[in-house]
Amino acid sequence: MMSAEGYSIYQVDLPEHSQAVVFVNGMLARDRPGFFWMWKNLTWIKNSTVKAEGCVQVKAGICSPNEVIVVSYWRSEQDLKQFFRGEAHRHMMQFVMKNPDSLCLYNETYRPDHSGKYSHEPQGMATLYASLTSL
Repeated sequence: MMSAEGYSIYQVDLPEHSQAVVFVNGMLARDRPGFFWMWKNLTWIKNSTVKAEGCVQVKAGICSPNEVIVVSYWRSEQDLKQFFRGEAHRHMMQFVMKNPDSLCLYNETYRPDHSGKYSHEPQGMATLYASLTSL
């Protein structure tokens, strides 16, 4: 279906029992060491996450000068858990263990039960499920 703007809007067919998960990870710098560590390592965090087995896409955003959010899309919760046990995640957590008050960290995991809406090339969950259904 074409919208008023002249591009198609579509949804994807999610399997009835999808294993895919969305991981939302936020970081808030609470002091100067946390601020500099966060900005020094943000690109590395994004790149090492997207290279992990089972990760299909990573989106990073700036909420404020002191806060960033990273959203990653995973084929399964098992893939995400495997990433947590890996070297890259251990390296990320070393700073937190040495500087426990420098960063406020938060994360949430979601298992989508229905499709979002998309236009143009696939993003997010649409990168996992290629069969597209037009609206």
